[in-house]
Amino acid sequence: MRGGDWVEVVEVYEVSPRELILNNHMNVVVEMWDSAATQLVWSGPENILAYRWSLWDGDALELGHEDRCQWMRDLGANVGLTVRAPDISKFALHGQGRFDALMSNADMAVTVDAHAYAGYVMLECELDSLTVRLHAGACSARAEGTVGTLSLFASGLSGVDAKGVQAQRVFVNQSAHPVLRFQAEEYAYVALNSHSNAVGTLPMPEDYYVVRNGSGQLIWEE
Repeated sequence: MRGGDWVEVVEVYEVSPRELILNNHMNVVVEMWDSAATQLVWSGPENILAYRWSLWDGDALELGHEDRCQWMRDLGANVGLTVRAPDISKFALHGQGRFDALMSNADMAVTVDAHAYAGYVMLECELDSLTVRLHAGACSARAEGTVGTLSLFASGLSGVDAKGVQAQRVFVNQSAHPVLRFQAEEYAYVALNSHSNAVGTLPMPEDYYVVRNGSGQLIWEE
């Protein structure tokens, strides 16, 4: 089956999820808005979007597509998906692609889990707390903004660069090959469980604690 012409499909749900689960190969943009509804804007080859799917399970919305055209199309043309919804607090990424999220709610706690995910994650946030967990895979995650509490976990070939986040408190579990970067104002807890380093941005926080279970080091630099 050929991919077909490039098309755009818009779907609207009257309710909004608290958790968003993403599958397959997609470039996803998440935007929070004031409406109580959820809008999905899909873009891609029409014969791929014909096999897109969504599944509600309570307040969780799972999205994906079945690519039946992988041998008959340009694989550089990925499915795009823009999700507009209010206050999604949990994201689970499976598969590959790109995930960009803009989140602005100073009272919110948000968790992003990437499960054996291959691709890029970009988070712009103003939140009470942000948790980013990269479970194996080959994911490069970057975060910017302001949060009260920042929790970071990376393993395998995945890495987190959160030096652009102004956080009061940071909790780090460095179990990955790439360097993990962060900055903290008041307190930092850093567990070094691999051979790779965690790099904190100067000035150092008022207090910090380090647990070394691997050969990696905690380094402070400008």
